[in-house]
Amino acid sequence: MTLECDDALTNLYLYLDSELDNASSRDIRAHLDGCPDCSGSFDFELRLRRVVKERLDEDVPEAVVTRLRIALKREAAGSSG
Repeated sequence: MTLECDDALTNLYLYLDSELDNASSRDIRAHLDGCPDCSGSFDFELRLRRVVKERLDEDVPEAVVTRLRIALKREAAGSSG
């Protein structure tokens, strides 16, 4: 994984939440468009968010989202080598 990949994945949640400035968002999008590995992570996160949103009638508590993010990061770190 490259430094660009690390940066893209570190900022993936901010990107998904539209919390990055325009330049950073463009950089992340450009990286995702050219990197199948990071694009796969992005697609997974996007699908996961959609499923959670569709399955729940109410908002997911922030504590649950935080625990899920931590678990996913640990899983990703464990599967990368």
